Amino acid sequence: MRITLLALAALSAVASVAQAGEGHQHHFNALGHHDNSVHFEPHDITEDMHPGSLYESKRLIKVSESAPGQWLTVSDIQALRRAGVGFMDVTDTQDMLAESSLASPSYISKLPSKLVRGKEIDAAVEQLSTKLYGDVLVPFTAFHNRYYDSEYGRKSSEWLQAQIEQLVGQQGANVTVQSFKHKFPQSSIIARFEGESDETIVISAHQDSVNMWVPWFGRANGADDDGSGTVTVLEAFRVLLKQEFKPQRTVEFHWYAGEEGGLLGSQDVAKEYKRAQRQVVGNLHFDMTGFWEKESKEVIGLVADRTDAESRALVKGLAETYTKLKTDEFECGYGCSDHASWNAFGFRSAMAFESIDMHANTNIHGPKDTVETLDFDHMLEFSKLAVAYAYEVGYDSGN
Repeated sequence: MRITLLALAALSAVASVAQAGEGHQHHFNALGHHDNSVHFEPHDITEDMHPGSLYESKRLIKVSESAPGQWLTVSDIQALRRAGVGFMDVTDTQDMLAESSLASPSYISKLPSKLVRGKEIDAAVEQLSTKLYGDVLVPFTAFHNRYYDSEYGRKSSEWLQAQIEQLVGQQGANVTVQSFKHKFPQSSIIARFEGESDETIVISAHQDSVNMWVPWFGRANGADDDGSGTVTVLEAFRVLLKQEFKPQRTVEFHWYAGEEGGLLGSQDVAKEYKRAQRQVVGNLHFDMTGFWEKESKEVIGLVADRTDAESRALVKGLAETYTKLKTDEFECGYGCSDHASWNAFGFRSAMAFESIDMHANTNIHGPKDTVETLDFDHMLEFSKLAVAYAYEVGYDSGN
């Protein structure tokens, strides 16, 4: 993955903040260098905030596993975002994360050692279609943006939940759909197939989008990031409803709010599941599934960092058994998406990505991330993977 000079400058700026301490005011200038007088933004971005914004006070931000968190302003956070630096906002999760980091992961049960649900999966995969992708993505990307700390984020989340509830109603399924509230306007969404046991698996994507220049009011279609992941798992969910899916384990589909703010929504959910001692067997996350450079090899990218080897091996086997694509592993960097939240709280996690180049799609985080740039046939392979994971892990007790 590419690391730009701007990214390195932004990391240097964070280090400068650490050395100076929390008692001083610091900002980044246009190159990301530490400066006491010049704001990173061409205007004061705090003027865009609504009353009660998450960013009325500083946030505790981490940019690596080893570096201590630093209290940063919204302008400082924008500097990181524009520089392409991955980060986690641990303001509301720091205590429980610290406890989790001191303990070795205690994974419950076992993942499947062999794949045995081929008949059910093949039948379900035959029902998958690309139609829903366009039907949902066109209106979903018509929201000016889906920024989590705004009314756009709230309204887009409510709209998405209504689509999910409509699918459930059409099938007459005994599936629950609920919102998961956060300290910011956008809610996460959880749809739940109740299983026979308390063990749970989670299939997820994030629903928010961001304009990296003007987050509150800038255009951010978010077709690939992460509208593609949103509809990838939604299509899998639709087919499972149609197949009258009744798993042994509880199977949940999550659409997270606030991923672009440092994995805010998924951290809140994983923290709550940890606090409630929920028996989470594993998480499979989909962030960006619709774009790949045609001159490159078409694969399913498997994220190698902040995931566990057992989950990666399983997902590799599922992909190469039930999809048309091979897999290839790559590292996506600190805080790159919501799988890292589950990993940080000691749960198994894996993430599937559209390629092995995190930076191939240069359209994201702005107005050029449109539906027309996506490859629906490519996305369909990821929906197959989600269906396969639901069946093989949802019914399995470790073979």
